[in-house]
Amino acid sequence: MRAAHIASVLILSCVSAQAAESVLGSGVARVCYLHTERNLNARDGVRICTDALEHGILSATDRTSTLINRAIERARAADTDGAMADYDAAITIGANPGVAYLNRSATLIALHRNADALADADRAVALNVPRLEIAYYNRGLANESLGNIEAAYHDFQDALKIAPDFAAASEQLARFRLVRTDP
Repeated sequence: MRAAHIASVLILSCVSAQAAESVLGSGVARVCYLHTERNLNARDGVRICTDALEHGILSATDRTSTLINRAIERARAADTDGAMADYDAAITIGANPGVAYLNRSATLIALHRNADALADADRAVALNVPRLEIAYYNRGLANESLGNIEAAYHDFQDALKIAPDFAAASEQLARFRLVRTDP
């Protein structure tokens, strides 16, 4: 009997994925969300989100979302310490920790803290976050970096099952091939 193993054909520098957290209404926190969602200038985004946090009257949910959005902007602006502090604060509030774990996993991947990234992506999956495909994608990147090639392959497949048009996951899967070995 022959066993099938999954091998990575080429390990490339991979970019993790993040998802802006929606804020309803028309205040500065909403502008922060829209800025983050549209991937505009990160330094401006940090300023807008900080203004919303310092001067806005926000529910726990909107404060959490705005912290997550500022963390994304900080990570894009290469302020990973600030991003991690915002993710931690968002998780502490507890209004929507899954999205914070999802996005924090992306920053942890960028920091090459792959075991921590895997733990956060696992939490995001367990909490069934919106944009679950991103959680699987980040988990795949972390698993691959940790040498868990077969798990990474399945994570990228799961991401595509949820979002068949998710190009980043398709690109990752294209690097893999099945290899048959003797038992």
